[in-house]
Amino acid sequence: MRIALESDTDWREAIARGRRRGADLVCLPHLSFGLYVASTRDRAGLELAERAPSANMREAVERADGAWVAASAYESEGEGVFYASAYIGGPAGIVRSGRQRFVDGRAGRYEQMFWSPGHEPLRGADLPCGRTVSLVGADLRAPSAWAAAARLGAAAVVGGASEPSGSWDLTLRVVAGMAVLHGMTALLVNRADDGFAGGSAAFAADGSELQPDADLIYDV
Repeated sequence: MRIALESDTDWREAIARGRRRGADLVCLPHLSFGLYVASTRDRAGLELAERAPSANMREAVERADGAWVAASAYESEGEGVFYASAYIGGPAGIVRSGRQRFVDGRAGRYEQMFWSPGHEPLRGADLPCGRTVSLVGADLRAPSAWAAAARLGAAAVVGGASEPSGSWDLTLRVVAGMAVLHGMTALLVNRADDGFAGGSAAFAADGSELQPDADLIYDV
């Protein structure tokens, strides 16, 4: 299965570019369809939330035209309830893998003001490369999130991050370790706007970093 990790936050162009490269799965960064609203304390960002389920995710799957998309959406359930939701969608439909459980509260990251920790059970989507789970944000660094994916029989985890350089390096180390611990392939992509580090990586089940081909496509 050919997988494109697209850090471009112009998500429509990212999907189009991934498909031009022949990707069967296009992975987008954390809060894929808009700004990272939690970078300031400005509550105007709440207005950017979509009603669940994400209409942008439905459009993303349509634009993928038979391929799969892994993405996450900033969503409102109404009455002041907000979540960061992780999705995988494709020819077999759209699965909400879950909602970000571990909410960052570091300096410059005010997620606790903008969305609540997710509490629903994790779900996987059955892709040609095996059962796949999407983890986003701080969940990528949470051993319990990886253990939950393993209990589902996941062969792969795809993840969207929004990290500056220091915490991006930490996230890469954690993801490589979790891939070894649970015998999974792990693929992740980071935002490249507003001071985030950008970049992407993929790890085999032995923790070794997979190298993309010339078109930045990973074969899994």
